[in-house]
Amino acid sequence: MRVRKVDSDAIKLYESSQVKFKTTGTIREVQFSAGVNKSCSIQNISKDTYLDKTTGEIKKRKHNTNRFQAPKSVRKSINRLMDLIRCNATYPAYCKWITLTYAETMTDGKRVYDDGKMFLRRLQRFLNKQADLTSGQKSFKRITIAEPQGESHDNSWHLHILLIFEDTAPFISNDVISNLWGYGITDTHKVYDSDGLALYFKVYLTDIEYSDETDEETKISKDIVEKVVDGKNKKFIKGGRLKYYPSGMPLFSASRGMKRPVVEHLTNKEAEERTKDCELVYRETYIIGSESNGNLIDKRYYKAIKD
Repeated sequence: MRVRKVDSDAIKLYESSQVKFKTTGTIREVQFSAGVNKSCSIQNISKDTYLDKTTGEIKKRKHNTNRFQAPKSVRKSINRLMDLIRCNATYPAYCKWITLTYAETMTDGKRVYDDGKMFLRRLQRFLNKQADLTSGQKSFKRITIAEPQGESHDNSWHLHILLIFEDTAPFISNDVISNLWGYGITDTHKVYDSDGLALYFKVYLTDIEYSDETDEETKISKDIVEKVVDGKNKKFIKGGRLKYYPSGMPLFSASRGMKRPVVEHLTNKEAEERTKDCELVYRETYIIGSESNGNLIDKRYYKAIKD
């Protein structure tokens, strides 16, 4: 399906235009759609077959072997992850971000998540024993994110875990984290901005950093883009990391009861009223499908101005 960007300034929205308004932490997303095709041309019959309603044929379904072959599914997963981070990491002082790696090559995705669960249990027991911590510093929710490192690291996995406490995050030395983990090097970070962290994972879960060791097939077949990460310009192969995710493996998991985005359907005038205390940080407009018979999507992203 062709996607073509268009000039946002050429799009005129009226006060009465209907938009989708999503509140995600400090981010407000306003989306206008025109010509959206809500009909579905296929009907599922089984996991292996489906009915093509336009022709009446029963066809065999192609199964994906990795997440790169299902980009739409990946985009939805990444967007859900970004929404979770933005909704729940609203107080950076209450958060702690931990990276857990393996000294040996680890290619078993299921075991990676299981090891993460056991680490969190050991961490909880450790916190419960600390008499100088408040109850809110012992209670946390978490988002666990698995990341494949690619050929340069023997396709090994590592974990990122975002801890969100009910009070100011307690100090936990990296030596303690390393002992609780027990499989390799660990790194403990402060969280400075939920939106920045969400964007970080959007980059690192989809694109892979370009290096001289990157295989030639990946270099040739994928787009190379330049992005600013931690104040430095780095080259990335767009979508290059997705081929390392097996089909069906989740990109992340999260605690129950996490806050979710609030989605409303408003007029454009009402949306503008609701974003008066925000600054417009990004806008994109594109057409999906043909220019004459495609679907127009216009998205505006606002960020609430801090007092």
